[in-house]
Amino acid sequence: MAIRTSGIVPGFGGADFLQMKNQLVDLQRQLGTGQKSVTYGGLGSDRSLALSVQGSRAQIASYQQNISMVQTRISIMNTALTGMQKSVASTKTALLSVDFTLASGQTVGQLTASNGLDAIIGMLNSDDGGRYLFGGRQTGTPPVLERDDIMAGQGTKDGFKKALLERMQADLGSSSSSPERDAGATGRLTLSGAAVSPITLAEDGTHPFGLKIDNVSGAVGGTAATITAGPPASLSIAASGTGNAQAGENMTIGFKLPDGSTERITLTAVAADATTVSAGQFRVGASQTETLANMRSALGDRLSNLVSTSLAAASATEAGEDFFKGETNPAVLAGPPPVDPGVAKRLVPGASGTMADAVAFDTPANADNRTVRWYQGDRVSTNARATAAAQVDSAVSVSYGARADEEALRATVQNLAVASAVTFQNSDTQAKDRYQALASRVSSGLSGVGAAQTITSIQVEIASANSSADSAKARHKDSDAMLTDMLSSVTDVSKETVAAQMLALQTMMQASYQTSSMLSKLTLVNYM
Repeated sequence: MAIRTSGIVPGFGGADFLQMKNQLVDLQRQLGTGQKSVTYGGLGSDRSLALSVQGSRAQIASYQQNISMVQTRISIMNTALTGMQKSVASTKTALLSVDFTLASGQTVGQLTASNGLDAIIGMLNSDDGGRYLFGGRQTGTPPVLERDDIMAGQGTKDGFKKALLERMQADLGSSSSSPERDAGATGRLTLSGAAVSPITLAEDGTHPFGLKIDNVSGAVGGTAATITAGPPASLSIAASGTGNAQAGENMTIGFKLPDGSTERITLTAVAADATTVSAGQFRVGASQTETLANMRSALGDRLSNLVSTSLAAASATEAGEDFFKGETNPAVLAGPPPVDPGVAKRLVPGASGTMADAVAFDTPANADNRTVRWYQGDRVSTNARATAAAQVDSAVSVSYGARADEEALRATVQNLAVASAVTFQNSDTQAKDRYQALASRVSSGLSGVGAAQTITSIQVEIASANSSADSAKARHKDSDAMLTDMLSSVTDVSKETVAAQMLALQTMMQASYQTSSMLSKLTLVNYM
């Protein structure tokens, strides 16, 4: 008969053998995975520390994901801004070229500006996976209209070319479809007739359009010049005393233009028998009356030239300001009805029913109803950078937003559009001078002369955000390495130690099995 062996070996029953077997299985798992336990409960008192460390690592991973996203977007934005600067540089070089060869009514500089406008609109419509980066808080649609829509309008809404024409008609005082080539354009000044004395030059009303009489300097014998400040201002040049003009004497009249620039007309007396009379010169007459008549003729010629060149260029520049910068006065935008900033400033016809005698702008609401908005993004955020932000550390958030209507970006689009919008004719004797006046203004605008913001300053600001993100990234890398070591000390096992424990356990189990086997073979006869 067999002898019961359970319990014969002190401390080792059936349950003990099962426990050792389970221990061996767990040690084999630890040796294979390197982990103490498959559950946090198996870590005993270290489970709280392990959970805390895992939570910290998860937060770091979230920050790192934000940093990667921010740096990708900043890289796209910086590439666009750098591309804009290159396009601006090539356009300025082309515009300032002395070449005035026309192709379809435009110079090489203008064609370069037109191509640059297309390219820059594309850059301002840059996106990251469908998220547009230059629209402020509005990220779901392209922030800038296509060039054709900006220039020609959409549907019933006018584009920039129509707004420019109306502004030029108002500034030059002409209802012509080409006011810059209209010999009858007055610049909104009324000059007295050829046989009228004294010579009078007067602004045609109180309004912001056309030439504004600013000052007069110099002296011509036998005449006296008087300015009435106004508005509207006027100038009178009358006969004075008994003397007459002397060759070489001159008088300079200063004017303010719509874009804030100034121009001067200098009238210089030449001898009565001078064989040639250049622009701005007049012959001394046999009497004061004849001298004044000659002076008036010279003034009329120079005014006509000023109107068709510098004033036309200044008008086009100011039309760009009206359309692209638009209305910014909160009191005017308040309505009723209220209108978002940036709506184009449009004119209303004057008493003649044309823009030639316009004296006022339309309401923002009316202008909005009949004019496209070139910028379709967020219009109300005051801080463009704050329109996009990401948390990159527990107490660090970086702001990297941008809006295509920021001063530097808007001015770039605006000046390229101005250069692209006008045309010239070889038959127009004033065309080259007008082009040079326009090119100079556009080039100055593209250079950001006097501007509070430049494309470079935007790049510096987003580079600062990128630098902050980079610093946080380095900190997180160090912190994660430290936390990984800490977690490893709690959750990982030493394979050497586990192997030793397995060997000891296997030895113990083998000895126990052998003992039990020997005991199982005992009989009462063997025992006795």
